[in-house]
Amino acid sequence: MDNARRAQQRLVDRGFPLKVDGDFGAKSLAALMSWAGGRPMVSQLRTDLGAAAARHFAAAGIVTPLRLAHALAQQSVETGGFTQMVESLNYTPKGLRATFGQHRISDADCARLGRQSGEKVVPVARQKEIANLVYGGKWGRENLGNSQAGDGWRFRGRGAKQTTGRTNYGKVAQVTGLDVLARPELLEDPDTGIKAACIYWQERGCNALADADDVAALTIRINGGQNGLDARKAALKRAREVLL
Repeated sequence: MDNARRAQQRLVDRGFPLKVDGDFGAKSLAALMSWAGGRPMVSQLRTDLGAAAARHFAAAGIVTPLRLAHALAQQSVETGGFTQMVESLNYTPKGLRATFGQHRISDADCARLGRQSGEKVVPVARQKEIANLVYGGKWGRENLGNSQAGDGWRFRGRGAKQTTGRTNYGKVAQVTGLDVLARPELLEDPDTGIKAACIYWQERGCNALADADDVAALTIRINGGQNGLDARKAALKRAREVLL
């Protein structure tokens, strides 16, 4: 990567204990994930994700500072700052309404299923119902290939990109040979989760949007809308501070 030593030194200046040797590998990537995600230290999950990124990013063409900055900015928001590898449906009613359209969940269901006063977390049974509503029905069949009862929850977001839906899980299975349709939890593994994100990134032409420095278009390509756009811009700014 261009200017690897400079990027490493910038991470060292921000408190990350790295060797400035020009090898922007697993440890440097883990530190950059932490910085982009607004985290002051490298966790075990980010260590594992950094190692996976070092193995798989190059094959996906994520090899320039700008592409790396955009990829990590998107992944950071999708994973809550590289803290989780499986989607949480722990939404307030207001959060449900802001995230999912009227055609996917009604106001009444937002009020009924969202996190209630006094609850710290939406119970799993209600999270399942949310997932099966917002990722199911006609919209889920047409956009995600969710054709069977329970597919919304079964194939909820996992991995560094939060791969979602039977069709997208099937593509991961085809490329990797892993039976993630039978065992969707495999995408929670950092290596598989990064590999799945790279498959999607390549297939959807995300490098071209990163090269154009178009975070809004890239967010639509990754997320299907512009959910969390401000957070993605903030993560991109942090990544750029180090890389560019």
